[in-house]
Amino acid sequence: MKKYILTLLLLFNVGLFYAQEAGAGKYTIKNLEVNTPNSDFGGAFYQENKLVFASPRKGFRLIKDVWKQNGQRFLDLYEGVINENGEITDKQKLKGEVNSRYHEAEAIFTKDGKTVYFTRDNYYNKRLGIDNKGWTNLAMFKATINNKGEWINIIPMPFNNVEYSVGHPALSEDEKTLYFASDMPGSLGEEDIYKVEVNQSGFGNPVNLGPEINSTAKDWFPFVDGDVLYFASDRIGGKGGQDIYATRIKGLVSKPINLNAPINSASDDLSFIINHETRKGYFSSNREGGKGDDDIYSFIEEEPVNFKCLQIVSGDVRDRITESLIPGAEVVLTDSEGKKLETIITKDDGTFSFEINCETEYEIIGKKIDYTPQSKVFTTSNEADKELRIEILLGKGDIDFVADNNASDINNQTQDEGEDTKPEGLPDVLPDEIVRLRPSIYAVNIDPIYFDYDSSYLTKQAKDELEKVVDLMKKYPKMIIEAASHTDSRGPDGYNLWLSDRRAKRTVDYIISRGIDARRITGKGYGATQLINQCVKGVECTDAQHEKNRRSEFVIIKM
Repeated sequence: MKKYILTLLLLFNVGLFYAQEAGAGKYTIKNLEVNTPNSDFGGAFYQENKLVFASPRKGFRLIKDVWKQNGQRFLDLYEGVINENGEITDKQKLKGEVNSRYHEAEAIFTKDGKTVYFTRDNYYNKRLGIDNKGWTNLAMFKATINNKGEWINIIPMPFNNVEYSVGHPALSEDEKTLYFASDMPGSLGEEDIYKVEVNQSGFGNPVNLGPEINSTAKDWFPFVDGDVLYFASDRIGGKGGQDIYATRIKGLVSKPINLNAPINSASDDLSFIINHETRKGYFSSNREGGKGDDDIYSFIEEEPVNFKCLQIVSGDVRDRITESLIPGAEVVLTDSEGKKLETIITKDDGTFSFEINCETEYEIIGKKIDYTPQSKVFTTSNEADKELRIEILLGKGDIDFVADNNASDINNQTQDEGEDTKPEGLPDVLPDEIVRLRPSIYAVNIDPIYFDYDSSYLTKQAKDELEKVVDLMKKYPKMIIEAASHTDSRGPDGYNLWLSDRRAKRTVDYIISRGIDARRITGKGYGATQLINQCVKGVECTDAQHEKNRRSEFVIIKM
């Protein structure tokens, strides 16, 4: 048996529809008059105004000339003239030795029109290649044109193999890189997209484009437009069957974007090509409403695909004193709301790397047992593909408190119920806005500021309460307070001190950002040294009980 060059009859997946993906572009499409009741598909721009595509050959029908899988005759490569309205006329078979007695399809031409790369059943020198299971796989060939307009000098690619398929060629803009699809050993899925260097001596070694582009499904039909790669895939999350995707292949590779309707449908959509200047192109589909099996559609791009602006942040984790690299450190990337985006455990080289968006605030936190965590907050620019460098230095026991050295140390204040010293300037009769927490400790009377577990970020509810602190400090312009932040007892003591200090710093920064003089507020983290219930280490408590200890209090130092 012979394996059909494009496996036209793919599984039809109905009922899977997904929301429109942002940045997918907008298109208007049209079914072409050149389509027949049989399978017409594929497309390659040739010369200034021609399209080359695959269609079952014409002429007298013979049994040996029919592909059993769909009952149609084998495919040949045809060319036609592109009219102003996108229609294809003057259809005729390519001249020369390109077309054989078996399938040909999916070609790409060099800009000078003198060389073509094309896909064929693995048939060469009048011999049909058969693998160890009795199948004929695809192979890719190269041909040149003579002065009569005939394609001659058929040469197989050096990486063809009877045991796997190679086909669907595409060329980079400078024609120094040839892209193709294959299920060769080392592929991530059923079929992957590869690239190979085109040089004076021939071709380099095939390189898999990797998991950023390829999936565990079938990825094929590549086409390159500048720094954008278009391809077809039946990966999870599509519209159904084969869908067309776009991704950047220069700079930072972007996540492939589904082109959505009307390009993609619940059926098979593939073989996308586009003219870089006119933004007009063609694709193929076997969707309902067509003229036959597979049809060729023209399209006009009204809005281009909009890829995310991406950057890279990388660095290493080192010991603050020895400057030696620290393997096994945990590096966490979070967004501005404290949501964990990605975590990396450093290997022997102590390095980390994250892909990030432009014009976005992030925080990187480095941690390891026996070390004090360190964090760095940064905001990316609008420059695409920029690489940022951040070094994380971890020390043992070197907590960086944000509290003023002259601030009152609440932990050292007397806890004897018989002694109670009011802060300077505090009246005997307390206003409603001030409350006595413990002996000698008076605080702003607001709802507690609680934090999520292992987080120092302020929730919306917390910010609402902080606005009450701001209002009170404006009401009493000589009031000086300390933001005392705490953790629950879970986690190492050193880490708890660091985390509570982070909570205090964020609290202080927010109040200062609301117009309060920085000299009127200090902050300090106390870790788990001032629990307000029985939830010490070793005592089983509920999450709600632990939460009561993850708090910030606003202690009045002076009125």
